[in-house]
Amino acid sequence: MSGFTLFGQFSKGDPFRSPDVIWGTAGLALALLAGALLVYLTDRWRKKSSSQIVDTSRELTEFRRMFESGEITAEEYAKLRDRVALRVKAPAPVPATDAVQLSQQAIANRVPDNPNSLPGPDQPTPPPDSGKPANPSSPA
Repeated sequence: MSGFTLFGQFSKGDPFRSPDVIWGTAGLALALLAGALLVYLTDRWRKKSSSQIVDTSRELTEFRRMFESGEITAEEYAKLRDRVALRVKAPAPVPATDAVQLSQQAIANRVPDNPNSLPGPDQPTPPPDSGKPANPSSPA
């Protein structure tokens, strides 16, 4: 009997038409779709990066076969091989924050070649040029 009283509580209206249930279900559905999209894009990116390595090796194999069969010359083969090598060995871009930190470290660690060449608070400024050559034996 008590089971029927539980069902009797919902007799006032359909619980699935409550705004809380509708918005909660819609939010859950959107979260699941966003997660599925994220998984799909990540998997596609991962496969693309691994397939590029396979494509490069297949490409080099095809160029080698063409060279051995005489379809392309040695110069053309070398150019194609170098072009693929440059594409594979392209340096990864340095993030801007790392570049700034490296340049700041280089500036901080810089030692001047001649400490007297840089005027500072402890060093006097050099006298102005009087128009005479620095080396008296050189012609003016």
